[in-house]
Amino acid sequence: MTPQSHARTPDPLETLLHAGDPLPDRATLASETAAAQARTRAALRDAGAGIGPTVGMASAAPVAVHAVYAAPWGPVHLAAGGHGLVAISLRQPEAAFVADVEKRLHGRVAASGDADVPEAWRATIDRTVAELDEYFAGQRTTFDVPVDLAGLSAWDRAVLGGAARLRYGEVTSYGRLARMIGRPGAARAVGGALGRNPVPIVVPCHRILAGDGTLGGYGGGWTGAREDMLAIKSSLLAREGVRVPAATFVG
Repeated sequence: MTPQSHARTPDPLETLLHAGDPLPDRATLASETAAAQARTRAALRDAGAGIGPTVGMASAAPVAVHAVYAAPWGPVHLAAGGHGLVAISLRQPEAAFVADVEKRLHGRVAASGDADVPEAWRATIDRTVAELDEYFAGQRTTFDVPVDLAGLSAWDRAVLGGAARLRYGEVTSYGRLARMIGRPGAARAVGGALGRNPVPIVVPCHRILAGDGTLGGYGGGWTGAREDMLAIKSSLLAREGVRVPAATFVG
């Protein structure tokens, strides 16, 4: 008996924002986003609490706090610590996300309900959630939450710093970004650094495209299937009024 193949049912928001489609108006976009986030929040409530602490770290003081955000396409994992927002993961399993942050920060990542989590860390999570809600509702074009890039190399920091200079609705190519940070010819290395971006959306690596104006890539290999990640990148760009393939680059 030949196994049946089951095609993935596209999310309504992904269908609405598919690259090349007419861009929706802000009211339509906000309505679709709110509906998708409501479905995600309901699913998160049904799923119950998050995972427990990593074995061997249960008694250690935490270095960051973890929470889950309801994005239009599903759960997004957040982590924050004493110096700001540490990580956002768009399509990663929760356990893998927590393990990656613990490896990067060399310590335990606590759940938001743990008693030993400083209120300032929860405040950073709350601020991130509020700013993401405003962004997806079309009410925010820049993020003000502080970002902590601890554990990243000097090269990755330089690339992400260049990406952070791109404003809402602006795009550039990997090669142009390499020139912007003083490293012409390093387009491939720029792409690698963007794939390691620990705080996507807030540091807008989705605004970097291939040289021909097409999507290029999005996210590292651990974040999810390529087609899922590119659908998210496409939706973020469409939200900002960018048509793909893009005709105009910055830099």
